[in-house]
Amino acid sequence: MRQTGFSVLLTLTAITTPIQAIWAQGRLDEGPFAPAEMIPESPARCPEIKDVIRDVPTPSGLDRIDFSAAGALSLVHFDGVLAYMGICAEPDAKVLCVTYSTNDLKVGETVIVTGSYRKMAENFVVLDPCLTRRPEP
Repeated sequence: MRQTGFSVLLTLTAITTPIQAIWAQGRLDEGPFAPAEMIPESPARCPEIKDVIRDVPTPSGLDRIDFSAAGALSLVHFDGVLAYMGICAEPDAKVLCVTYSTNDLKVGETVIVTGSYRKMAENFVVLDPCLTRRPEP
């Protein structure tokens, strides 16, 4: 019983530590990051993304943080199962949203993408799973 309790405590600590580190930086309250399944307060714009993601590590294991970004679609592709929606282009960081439908969105339209954050390279983020939506007027 004691060993099971210790294992649960260790697992909970491993899950919450990366999120607490980001929270301490103030990003979860006002920026483009949020705990899993929460909507971030404000999406990052294409020119801001490089700076915003610079010191945020990719969560490991079952950890998850959500990220939101806004920009013009540079990629819209549906392979019959998944939709790949890309925003932002160099010199800005690129963001790829992996979702299930293009929702009739076209390249050039401005969208907000929100999903599970994974930093794949210095200037490349994948949000999977992810949702896209048009900004409200």
